[in-house]
Amino acid sequence: MGPAVERAEGAYLVLEDGTQLLDANAGGSSFAVLGFSHPDVLEAMRAQMTRYCHVDFNSWTNPLTEELAALILSRAPEGLSRVYFAGGSGSEAVEAAMKLSYQVHHDNGRPERTWTISRNQSYHGATLGSLMASELNNLGFYEPLLPVNHARIEQHHPLYYRRDDESLDDYARRSAQELEDKILEIGADKVSAFIGETMLSAMVGDVPPAPGYWKYVREVCDRHGIHLILDEVYCGLGRSGRSFCCEWDEARPDFVTVGKTLAAGYVPLSAVITTDAVANAIADGSQGRIQHGHTHQGHGLGVAAALAVQKVVQTDEMLNRVEELGERMRTSLRDGLGNHPYLRDIRGRGMLFSVEYNCPEKNEFGMRIAEMLRVDGGILLNAKWHRMSFAPPFILTDDEAERMTDAVVRAFHATADGWTEC
Repeated sequence: MGPAVERAEGAYLVLEDGTQLLDANAGGSSFAVLGFSHPDVLEAMRAQMTRYCHVDFNSWTNPLTEELAALILSRAPEGLSRVYFAGGSGSEAVEAAMKLSYQVHHDNGRPERTWTISRNQSYHGATLGSLMASELNNLGFYEPLLPVNHARIEQHHPLYYRRDDESLDDYARRSAQELEDKILEIGADKVSAFIGETMLSAMVGDVPPAPGYWKYVREVCDRHGIHLILDEVYCGLGRSGRSFCCEWDEARPDFVTVGKTLAAGYVPLSAVITTDAVANAIADGSQGRIQHGHTHQGHGLGVAAALAVQKVVQTDEMLNRVEELGERMRTSLRDGLGNHPYLRDIRGRGMLFSVEYNCPEKNEFGMRIAEMLRVDGGILLNAKWHRMSFAPPFILTDDEAERMTDAVVRAFHATADGWTEC
């Protein structure tokens, strides 16, 4: 556990001893996209608390819920037309998407479609269903607890898995073919959905897919009547410089999950965005309604906070700012680190990106950099394993962004210069 935080404001955490830290990871796990104590959000929450904090989502109508759904859908890619507020966490949104996918199949005469396929080195959440779709080294001990109707294919990572003689398009097609091979191995009539993070998350190092990848995956899913679930809990709702990260890829998902960036940490809230086809299949199916629910789903206070957050985020001005400032920060890092022998890659989208390094004892190397940044630079950065991961709040100023990248370049060089382990 880290030291106690006394208060937080803007892009800064203030510790009990008065130390101010510029936060490069938006609360530590990339949720605080508007920083801390944003006045518009606090005012919206105060106003909601004078009315009520929460009434049951499935029993009563909250006009703010309808307004929030309309705002999200006004920026959604073509085909996404329904919002289901699933719960508080991204894990709950992923669980809901997988269950909704199965319900569509079950209620329309295909109850044998129980399998979900996902990818290695992915993370979809902490509940058993979402953990079933995840695969990270430190989570393997949970395998005996997980449902058995799941399978995984290799992660889609061009830097690691593209062959020397392959174009990016060839790699994208081969990666999609691996999915089709797995579907045929299981039996297409047994598979409900394929789930993937639109862009591999910080645990791997913020890896965008090869151009065309999600288009080819969509074609595979269509051939076999399988749903495509894109997990954007981490990368969605503005993080990539677009309202939805899948806009970069012209993907056509059946479900998109959102969470962290929806209410930006002010109150836990998550949602599934889906299509008319899914909603109508459930309404017209044997159940006639969604058979899924949580006590605090569509939480009234969370909806009020999320609406205030999204009113700020979902504007062309803010999204352009996120895209442009993120690219400027990556350019600064490339200029400062580009010729260093330890540097392997700098990649990402918008204000969500990673610096990958390559030397022995990589985890210790990153942690030394993080410690130097915190102690000497007053900056908090997630640096461990094989990468430094950046997910700063959208409200970062130009001066704060420059301070951050300059400090990272200095800390990287200083750590590498004395790195006897390499």
